[in-house]
Amino acid sequence: MLPSAPPPLPSSSALAVWTARAGALCYAAWGLFHCKVAYDIMQLGEGHEGIAQGRLFQLAAYMLTISLFIIVVALWRNWRNDRLGYWLSLCVAGWADGIWITVVVLPGYVGFARGFIPPAIFLAGAILTTIARRRQAHGRAAM
Repeated sequence: MLPSAPPPLPSSSALAVWTARAGALCYAAWGLFHCKVAYDIMQLGEGHEGIAQGRLFQLAAYMLTISLFIIVVALWRNWRNDRLGYWLSLCVAGWADGIWITVVVLPGYVGFARGFIPPAIFLAGAILTTIARRRQAHGRAAM
């Protein structure tokens, strides 16, 4: 009996599709996590009155908007390895996490381990979608 040959390596375009989809799922997970954060901020606002309550509700609405935006872009555009979706997710989620790290994590309001979990999810999505975009460009160049 002859030994079987190893399975062929996935083509550059197939790898780009699967990495884009894995990245899209990371971004969607980031968005879902931040929907929960928006809810928590709203709950925090219910314990306040006046302008403090209004500003917390405003912050919760901003967080929910950013979260839903990232989920929609991830599942609609990043899933298809779309160039615009790549940049929208990278810039919007990256900006949100950059502010989180600067304003909350670095001053010590939350511990580093807890503080860097959401940015790690973002980073995984960014790395995977970057690989997918580069693979897609490499696949086009090889044609």
